[in-house]
Amino acid sequence: MIRISNLNWDIIEIFYLIIIFIVGFAITMFLIPYVIKFMKKKGFIGIDIHKSSSPEVAESGGIALLIGIAGTSLLLIIFFPNFFNEILIFILTVVVSGIIGFIDDRIRLKSRYKVILTIFTGILIFLANVSGFITIEAPTIPFLGKLRLNIIYPIVVPIIVAVFANTVNMLEGYNGEGSGTAIIALISLFICSILWDSAEGLLFTLVSLAVLIPFYFYNKFPARLFPGDVGTLSIGAIFAGIALFGSLEAAVFCALLIHIFNSFYVLYSVKGFFESSEILGNKTDIIMLENDQIKASDQKSAALTLPRLILAKGPLREPDIVKNIYIISMVCGFISILTTLLMVITVKNQDFTIFIILGSIFLVITIILLYFFPRIRGIVILMTILIVVGYIYLVCIELFIMPLNFIDINIFGLIIPTNILISLILVIPGLLAWYYITIKYFWYEIKKMKNSLQSNVSSSIGATEM
Repeated sequence: MIRISNLNWDIIEIFYLIIIFIVGFAITMFLIPYVIKFMKKKGFIGIDIHKSSSPEVAESGGIALLIGIAGTSLLLIIFFPNFFNEILIFILTVVVSGIIGFIDDRIRLKSRYKVILTIFTGILIFLANVSGFITIEAPTIPFLGKLRLNIIYPIVVPIIVAVFANTVNMLEGYNGEGSGTAIIALISLFICSILWDSAEGLLFTLVSLAVLIPFYFYNKFPARLFPGDVGTLSIGAIFAGIALFGSLEAAVFCALLIHIFNSFYVLYSVKGFFESSEILGNKTDIIMLENDQIKASDQKSAALTLPRLILAKGPLREPDIVKNIYIISMVCGFISILTTLLMVITVKNQDFTIFIILGSIFLVITIILLYFFPRIRGIVILMTILIVVGYIYLVCIELFIMPLNFIDINIFGLIIPTNILISLILVIPGLLAWYYITIKYFWYEIKKMKNSLQSNVSSSIGATEM
């Protein structure tokens, strides 16, 4: 990672950034109508299943994102040639992920094959790092600082790319859901990049926002264009690139908490990797009603997804579901900014004054948002509890586990810090407990909704008899 403060940027560089954003926005906005026309001509059509009219919508629209970000990155190279290596590998990773997604859109790869292919996509970054073409640093974590993973971390980079790509891919299915949450996450990461003094983070979030915002205009309700896997996998690769090149792993993790939560729910409830389109039969998470209302499935075998949790309090229309998801994504953005501040405090040994002030502001904003969006209160509270417990967990690791003099594990010359391994193992019981609490919360809300409906029916019958 190259620090912004070491580059002596002036007004001219800010001017370059503005030009890059405008050009990226214009290229993508210009391309999208032609992509829609092309996809419809080729018969690449998706059915909008959350509308009773079942309209046909152009599919694989993420191609516009790929062309837009590739074209805009040429300007990045021209204006910021010192970042040529990083920009090249970043774009190749995103484009290859998009190509895998386009293949999947056409022939429907099994999910496990798609995961394997996206792991191979991450090998581009691995090889570039091993050869010295780029440098991937070990992650920095609040309270712990920079982890001692200089040898093992580059090896797991392909897995990180696959995880982010497929995690973003799993939270897609409603108009504007994927693109909108990605934009919210990128805005928060743009702020995080400035706080963390990360030049790569700043450049890559700016370029990504430039192409995603115009795409959102066509993807929001009522959608005229679906991203397809070519879009969702490339967006996931974008976040992986920002995390790895910008040394913002912890911030990206928090910004994508909404995606990670949804993926964890789905993986654990259906016992495997599935997209929303693959969750069928008795595992379907939602049920369509009249007037385009959507309600949560009350089947025990149904997949537990974020939309199903939101709908546990009662049916909603698609735009209202997505609005609730946006609010959760905003809260995740607040958490990512606060996490970045904790990283800065940890590394520079600063006091917590700014963190407390900003945290208080975010808390007030969150309370106001939850007042207007009451059905996500339980989800946000669960999320906040998990994050607070996570912070406490990190402090405990720093105080009690890291000082222990364990002998590091040596596997064929690969050194694995035992302290870190023990810390990761201790996370598993906590995640299982969190899932159990979530399940209990969901069925509590479902039961309350059923009782409310029965009460309304009884009252209606009583009034009729009178």
